[in-house]
Formats: sequence, C-alpha cells, structure tokens
Amino acid sequence: MKTFFKSLKFRLLVALCIILFALFYGFGYIVVHTLETSYKASLEASLFTVLKDIKHDFAEDPDKELALDETQDEFDIPVLFSQVVAYDSMSNIPNIIKRSSDLKDQSLPIEPIIVQQIFDNPNEIVFTIRRDPNNPEHKIYMGTIFLAQKEFQMLFLQCALPYDKHTPQIQDIKETLWAGLLTLLFIILGLAYMLISKSLANVLHVTNVAKTLYGETKHSIIPKSHIAYEIDDLIETFNTLLGELQHAYAQVQQFGQNASHELKTPLTIIKGEIDVGLRKERTPKEYVQILEKVGKEVSTLHEIIEKILFLSSTTKNDLKKHFHELYMDEVLLEAIEEKRSLAEQKHIKLTIETLEPQNLRGNASLLKIAIANLIDNAIKYSPHDSTVHISLMAHELSICDEGIGMSADEIEHIFEQFYRTKQSQESTKGSGLGLAIVKNILDLHDVAINVKSTKEKGTCVKILF
Repeated sequence: MKTFFKSLKFRLLVALCIILFALFYGFGYIVVHTLETSYKASLEASLFTVLKDIKHDFAEDPDKELALDETQDEFDIPVLFSQVVAYDSMSNIPNIIKRSSDLKDQSLPIEPIIVQQIFDNPNEIVFTIRRDPNNPEHKIYMGTIFLAQKEFQMLFLQCALPYDKHTPQIQDIKETLWAGLLTLLFIILGLAYMLISKSLANVLHVTNVAKTLYGETKHSIIPKSHIAYEIDDLIETFNTLLGELQHAYAQVQQFGQNASHELKTPLTIIKGEIDVGLRKERTPKEYVQILEKVGKEVSTLHEIIEKILFLSSTTKNDLKKHFHELYMDEVLLEAIEEKRSLAEQKHIKLTIETLEPQNLRGNASLLKIAIANLIDNAIKYSPHDSTVHISLMAHELSICDEGIGMSADEIEHIFEQFYRTKQSQESTKGSGLGLAIVKNILDLHDVAINVKSTKEKGTCVKILF
C-alpha cells in the first residue's frame, strides 16, 4: 500500500484531481452565486415597484383605503404579503391597520431597528430577510417604506415575497452542474491517466535499459524515445554520464593493469636478487652488490607508489582553496636549479633565452613539480653535450630539447598513466607517471599544454597560461 502512495503516477493524478475539483467547484459556486444574486435582485425590483406604486396611490388620496390585494392582481404576483402599520412613537407598539389576504391572520415583523433606519432615511426602502409568518420553515424577502406621519404615529407600508435561496430552478442547475462537472472531471482524469502512463512507460523503459548496463559495457547507450523532449533530454544526459563512467572505468582498469605491471617488475627483481643471495654463502662484496640492486629497486618502488598516491589523492576543489598569487619566473628558476646538477652529469646546458615576469594564481609547490618534471624529461631524452632551451614570455612557458623526439601517434598518449614510448623504454628508465602528474597539475590550474616533436630532432613543450 505504501508503494502505491509513493507512486509518481498516483501523486500526479491526486494533485490533478484536487486542482480540477477546486477549479470546477469555484466555477459552479460563481454560477450558482450569480443566479442567486440575480434572483434576489429580481425580488427586490418587484418589491420596489409594488411599494412605490402603493405609496403613490396613498399620496394621491391619503383617506382612501388601500387595495392591497388589487395591487397583487395588477402586477400578477402569485403570493404577496403586504400590510399597513401604524407605529406609535410614544409606546413603540405597532398596530396593523390593514393586511393582504395572503397574510391571513399573521403579520409581518416591524422591528425597532427597521423603524430607526426608516427614520434616518425616510425616502429609502429598507429590505430585510425574515421568516415566513405562515410557514416558519421558509423565508420571505421584505421591503418596508414610510407612508406618512399622523400626530404621534408613523405609517409604514410593508410588502414581502416568498424567498428561497435555493429555488427549484437553482437547485436543478446545481444538480446539473455537479453531474456535468464530475463527469468532465472523470473524463479528464482518465485521459490524464493514459497520458501519464504512456510518459512513465518511457521512463520505465529507460530504467530497465539502464539496469542492463554495467561499467565494463563499452559504447552502450540508451536509445531516445522521440516522444517527449524532456525524456529525450534525460536520456541524452544519462548517455553523457554513462560515456564518462565507461571512460573512467576503462581508465581505472588500464591504470590497475599498468600499475600491477610496473610494481611487479621491481618486486620480481628484488625477489630474484634475494633468492640468489640465499642460495649459497656469498662474499661481503657480493652481498653489497645484491643490496645495492635491491635498494635501487626499492627506490623505484617508492617513487612509483608516491606518484600513484599523488594521482589518486589530489582533489581539485580542496587544492584550489589554498591558491594564491605567485611569480612564475621565480618558480621556474627554482625548478631549473633543482635539475641543474642532473643536467651537468650529461653535460647538458639549461639555457634561459627569455625570462619575463609572469603572475599566476595557483600553488607554487605543485607548479614547481610540473615544470621540474618537464625539464627532467628534456634532460633524460637529450644526448650529451646538447642544450635545453627555456623561455618564459607573456602567457607562455616553453621547454625545448634536442633529444630523440616522438611521432604524432605517440604524442597523443604521452599524458596517459604508465605510458612510455618504445624509444624511452629502451633508452631510459622510468615509470610513465611523470607527464600524467604534469597534466593533472596543469589541469588543476586551468592551464593548457601543447607538445610538438620531430623524430631525432627534439621536442618542444609549451605551457599556455
């Protein structure tokens, strides 16, 4: 039962039902209220005409007896309650002088408040709703008007018509409105149910298709419905997210495979060296050589693990909170000094051709790591007695070497984790994580990197601020 009430279809239908019922009820209320007001206005107009006519006859001949029943016949009114009242202002006691035959032995009420209102406005008619004197279960619409003043008595004329707010005609209209509007409500809800079911069926189809997809499923998309723009937009958004997830899954999978390979190689070497050392007793010199190889591979492992941890733990938003204004020329000079001893070992010159002041908002330590990695690569893949040309100009830092170079196909993959070109695998030792770290750092700073290279002529890396 709870599932039913949590259903979006049920909630939409209930909301639509409430809104439509409120609108229809409001419309019916306005129609009935308008009819009741019109009916009341017609009664008031009839009473106004009768009262004015009788008063006119009285004004022409005050001594003539008023023919109240003749007035009823004159205006063709089925039921007319009328009476002439003499109100003693000294005793406040009304005296019925004449009454119509419809009143029989009953009388219309003349209350002090009505007398006061007429006293304040003698030329106005006071209209009130009272109980039918012959049938208390029904009401009358009564008008009272001032006729004349005789010594201590005030003469009033009162006429009343039967008044029922819910006349048979109005009651029939109310019943017709209820029947018609409820029928229309059920028809609209039925059509809405079909439309909502059709729309939600497409959403359910998207859900069912999504359930069959997995992270390792390559190039899987949900087909568009071509029925509703909103659903197709949802499907397109989901397909975009799915594509990103599949790409991320492929990267994680590739990262795991490469990481296991890179970590397995030094571990295999370490195990092999230890096994060799344990087969038989060795000389101190041989043990030193074994330990030196093990130490070297441990350093390699340490470097790989540190880089893997850096790539997996850097969070863009957290790091950006600690950004501040820095001078790129100072960061560059520190990175060059850090790598100068490595360059001197290969007799490579680190030449600063241009050094212009450049401000940037970022993290100096991370940018220094990125630039140092690029200089380190330039030194690694350059021959002895060559030059690495470094230039810092407005909005651009370039590091160009005279090394082995790369092909266009290789350039496309150099920023991938653990990727190494065939020549680099043969000529130098590395983990293939340096440029991946560089790319992560530059992306963090919203800085672009461009690489151009020619085989056997060198590589030029440009950082564009």
